[in-house]
Amino acid sequence: MAHSAQRLGVAYRPSLFNSASSAGVLLSVAQVGLGLPLVLYAGYGALQGDEPNGVLLLAGTALLVSGAVSAFFRRRMRLPLRHLLLCWMGAVGVLCQAATGSQAVTFTFAWTPGLLALIAFAVVPAAQSVFYPLVFIPLALITLAVHPASNPADVAMSALLMLATGLGLTWFARSAVLAETDELTGIHNFAGFEQVLSAAMRDTAPTEPMSLVRLDINEFALINRRDGLAGGDAAMVAFVAGVCAALPGSATMARMEGDAFAILLPGHTAAQARRLLERVQASVVGFSAGIAAREGAESQSEFFGRAGKALFEAQRVGRGKVITHGGYYASPAAVRDGLRNGEFFLHFQPVVDLATGIAVGAEALVRWQHPTRGLVSPAEFIPLCESSGSIQVLGRWVVHESIAAAAEWRRRRRWDREPVSVSINASARELASVGYSDYVLGECAAVGFPPALVRIEVTETDFGTDSGDVRDNIRKLRAAGVRMSMDDFGTGHSSLSRLTEIDLDVIKIDRSFVSTIDAEHDSPVADLTIKMAMSLGLDVIAEGVETETQAQWLRDRGCQYAQGYLYSRPVPSDDFVEGVLNLRTSNRP
Repeated sequence: MAHSAQRLGVAYRPSLFNSASSAGVLLSVAQVGLGLPLVLYAGYGALQGDEPNGVLLLAGTALLVSGAVSAFFRRRMRLPLRHLLLCWMGAVGVLCQAATGSQAVTFTFAWTPGLLALIAFAVVPAAQSVFYPLVFIPLALITLAVHPASNPADVAMSALLMLATGLGLTWFARSAVLAETDELTGIHNFAGFEQVLSAAMRDTAPTEPMSLVRLDINEFALINRRDGLAGGDAAMVAFVAGVCAALPGSATMARMEGDAFAILLPGHTAAQARRLLERVQASVVGFSAGIAAREGAESQSEFFGRAGKALFEAQRVGRGKVITHGGYYASPAAVRDGLRNGEFFLHFQPVVDLATGIAVGAEALVRWQHPTRGLVSPAEFIPLCESSGSIQVLGRWVVHESIAAAAEWRRRRRWDREPVSVSINASARELASVGYSDYVLGECAAVGFPPALVRIEVTETDFGTDSGDVRDNIRKLRAAGVRMSMDDFGTGHSSLSRLTEIDLDVIKIDRSFVSTIDAEHDSPVADLTIKMAMSLGLDVIAEGVETETQAQWLRDRGCQYAQGYLYSRPVPSDDFVEGVLNLRTSNRP
């Protein structure tokens, strides 16, 4: 539980000073409020003809300057800078106390740590604010006690009052921490998480990545019935400890209620959050999760609600699922704007005949150069497009551009061998849309490209979608000569008997099964897939081939085709033409 304990004190009190700007205003006012009396006190002594206290005058002037600077940079008043300014004010208070040790005003400075602790409680995490009374009150007492002119009785009375003040402030801060901490697990409760989320959203620019995860333990009620409440509590504590141990230091985990939790991940995109959860699931099993990436200037409730919707979808699909909510940037309108502004483009990766080394096709891969996010990974935006429905807008653009590019290859290069095909990825949502097959065939007719050179790739899970529209589209496409490929074979949940029921032409072995192949290790799954495909009369393409050892292993077992970095990375259409020509001419037997 050590990892979760460090998250206990992230709540700020009072809520008025959660944001960087409001905290900066309070700290600047505090510095000016302390510095101005010092300057006036030193100046008043000079007007009375006394020798001015140079230390007070210098300290007051420095506080006025630092207060003005703090006000100017108030929007950048992050947590480390707040601590720095608090320590600065505390050090000035002790310095002024030491400089006025023989005067009555020194007792006024001795009370500075109490005021400092109250300010700290307002602008830094509650648990961290305890540092200031625990450090500066004893330091003020020591400074008071060691001065030669101090009266022991006065020191004793001051010590009693200041220690009582310190205990009161410490109890106050501790109570705030406990009010926002889950008693069982030691992490934040709902109220504490609200404080953390509010502060993070206020202090983080909308363009900076931030993700919110909501998760539920699967079938936790069964654990309670089986092991009793004590066993359920122990299981929950162990679950929280396991998740917290796998989270980065910047993350904040909270228990919302029952077996429902939330995790805030500053600096994480939705794709990064998903990869993190997949690593957590490798060590802590038994939960479903929904992810939302912060979008624009959305409110805290909208952000939290989108993560909740993604969790609901994950629970609906099945236990142990992780679903990413479609963000605003991947909405149909946003995708249409991106297409209109030229933000999307295609790269093509060759599919190579393993027997001849000749490229016989290419897979079209879409990329997104977002105006504010930069180059967005397909692993991030494709799931968002699918969940928001914009995948149909994007998918039709990909079909249009892919077939147009393939037709241009035929015009620019007259192959003296087999023509080059183009593979297009399609989701279940696209295949289920009425008229998808007509659109694909219409694009082929518009540019004079043979449908027999088009490959439609669908994941194993999407092939299992039981929809009449899916079956109709596949039937029309295959009747026209289009070949259907099952992508990422082995990673879904289709049964072997299901393969005999699907209108299928090609199986693509997932790269995860190919990557294990080396001089000392085989891939039983890849070997079995090749044999099964051959018995069913299906072609096989191995994805992710990166070494000649892998290529030879696949070749020896009868795999016909491969694609991967061994042959080429995904490249623009023009580069693909030259690359394909070079491959075809340099690898001729």
